[in-house]
Amino acid sequence: MKGEYVNMEIIDSYERFMNSFNIDKEDFYKFGINETILPPRELVRNNWEDLKKRIFNNGSVKIRGYGRDARGTELYIGLYDYLFNNKNVSKDPTNNAEPLKIITQLTGYKRNKSLFNYQVSHIFGKTKNIFLFEAPWNIAFVPKLFDPFTGHEAKGIWPEEYKGKFMYHINKIYKEFIDEYNQLILDENILNGISRYILTLKKEKGITKEVLQFEKDLEKELSAIYI
Repeated sequence: MKGEYVNMEIIDSYERFMNSFNIDKEDFYKFGINETILPPRELVRNNWEDLKKRIFNNGSVKIRGYGRDARGTELYIGLYDYLFNNKNVSKDPTNNAEPLKIITQLTGYKRNKSLFNYQVSHIFGKTKNIFLFEAPWNIAFVPKLFDPFTGHEAKGIWPEEYKGKFMYHINKIYKEFIDEYNQLILDENILNGISRYILTLKKEKGITKEVLQFEKDLEKELSAIYI
């Protein structure tokens, strides 16, 4: 009947592909996790300490551009000046140059030279977050084959299952850094500073669509990581 939906079988192309080639799901997940290249924890610790020192001591720090043509990036740069008195926060020139540099230095692998068909990925996203864009424990070389299972646009049971197992693996390795980040970002001074910054923006710019969208996005970007 017109206007009515027919009850249909649920079809997942990932599942059909795996079944067609007799690939065991758990083996596939295990391969993706094992083949993801992460910086060693000992090197991560030193790099993380250096990043925090730069943030709190007016050192140079990069973030990813925000908004169409990165025109909203200044809102984040102003926030970090307000919160940390850091006047040396800037947009990464390619939105990925600094993370690539960091993971190349910490793993010794060079993409398209000693490493092929891998991409640089931020494990937890939050790339406008001053702590997380350069955080070495948030950067990985991920096999391109697994991009459909880790991207924010991935839907269905397979990506959800894989992401759950992947995050559990990451938490086992980098838990101390994740916990420390959570303490930093949930500090009362930072939370209150963010609120005051938003109020200042609303007074200076008005309660515009741009400011309201920034406020909404900021809540996600500068949030704790829960696994």
